[in-house]
Amino acid sequence: SPLFPEELKPYRERTRFGSGKIKVNFLVNYGWNWDLNHALKSKEESAGHQFIGRIASHDISRMDLIIRWGGRRRLSGFLPVQSVYSDIYVTDTLWPDYNDEQFYDALKWFQEQDITLGG
Repeated sequence: SPLFPEELKPYRERTRFGSGKIKVNFLVNYGWNWDLNHALKSKEESAGHQFIGRIASHDISRMDLIIRWGGRRRLSGFLPVQSVYSDIYVTDTLWPDYNDEQFYDALKWFQEQDITLGG
């Protein structure tokens, strides 16, 4: 797409770094309506009757941590199925200025959370 930011093009394909123990999903212009409506329109028998197998983002696993830049405190429809048990880390830093040290700060914060998955 001509509107897709040039600096993000290297991240369009799933890439494995190191031992691959952590997954990072970077979504641009994601739309929950498109994602969930895909399941409603899907007639694929291979997906069975499971709704989760028919959403457009079915290959993205459940997320443990969402990092929200720019001080925003809402999900804005971001992956409603996979984010249901996510912890949300909010930083006032905007994406272009976000750096490795801040990413590690978010991971450190996440390690200190009490993970109950709704229990």
